[in-house]
Amino acid sequence: MSTLTDRWFGIPLARRKRLVLLVGLLAFIVLVMWSAQGVLLPFGFGLLMAYLLTPLVEFLDARFQGWGKRRGLRWLRVIGRSLAIVIAYLLVLAILVGFISLVVPMVVDQAQKLWAARDAVSGQLGKWIDDITEQYRLLPPTIQQQAEEQLGKLGEYAVKIIEQTLTGTAGVISYTLSLLLAFLIVPFWTFFVIKDSQKLQEMFYSWIPDMLHADISCLGKLVGRTLGAYLRGQLVMGLAISIISLIGFTALGLDYTLLLAVIAGIFELVPNIGPWLGGIPAVVVALTRDPTTAMATAIFILILQQVENVLLAPRIIGESVQLHPVVIMLVLIIGSEIAGLLGLFLAPIVAALVRDVFRYFYYRSLDEPLPPQLALQRAVDPKGFHVAW
Repeated sequence: MSTLTDRWFGIPLARRKRLVLLVGLLAFIVLVMWSAQGVLLPFGFGLLMAYLLTPLVEFLDARFQGWGKRRGLRWLRVIGRSLAIVIAYLLVLAILVGFISLVVPMVVDQAQKLWAARDAVSGQLGKWIDDITEQYRLLPPTIQQQAEEQLGKLGEYAVKIIEQTLTGTAGVISYTLSLLLAFLIVPFWTFFVIKDSQKLQEMFYSWIPDMLHADISCLGKLVGRTLGAYLRGQLVMGLAISIISLIGFTALGLDYTLLLAVIAGIFELVPNIGPWLGGIPAVVVALTRDPTTAMATAIFILILQQVENVLLAPRIIGESVQLHPVVIMLVLIIGSEIAGLLGLFLAPIVAALVRDVFRYFYYRSLDEPLPPQLALQRAVDPKGFHVAW
């Protein structure tokens, strides 16, 4: 602490005043944004799109700048970045149009058929439940009482989670005129965020003292590494699980295979418990056919989860989160309580970011502080580096 205090008072008085003014301005901006959080969701989506599209834009822009060195193509050096953004936009638009025109109608059709057959499905499930109930009544009364108590607690817990999720989601998504206006503005806003990212970065660094530039840069790299690996990895994992599930469910002869595969892919975005929740609808649909198919479906889902944990996740997502399943389940509950469905998806990555940022500041606050780059390295990979508390 004394080291931080000495560094603070080592800053010239005029610069300290500017820094306090900057912190006050940031606090005011955060307060305003928190008050308007209901309409900021589209801008969060815009930042996410900017983050995901930036590598593609940088790749295309580098090619255009190279071609622009040739005679007759110098105009590419002027509009190269803007052209790269437009191409990236068109590529995303083509993917969305293809998905909406090819996949969405089939998913909607299967969902409608499943809804139309809800009575038959519920009736078949009711028969299986009756059979299970008859077998359950053969158990000793003491075991029945304990089972009923545990099931009651589990039911109350599940209802509470659903209520919290729905309440939080309603608070995050508000269908207002301001929200609609924000969605219309976001594509243009994202365009300028990507186009002028270097200028925005230079402007940001001009506001803060030079001695903090290295720390801010390292923190940006730390957040970018964790966030990028997690988001891109989760999207690829969701797509991979959907495709594998579609193949597996089709081979098992299930109905509504595309709908079930899409559900499995969406739930894959929820760490740890999501894959199991995404497999429940497939088992339920399989139960309407016969117990053998249901058992085969459950075994397929179990094998798929093992393949995911052993082969897919380490290679696609890597160790970007590195949170124990016990911690992930806890932060999922906390995230759903704070922000509903959105919190359920974002809680693990927020927890991982808080952990990594804490590690960085910890290594920078030692009695002999580590340099920014070394602190960044230790925050990313603390193995083999022990510091006494």
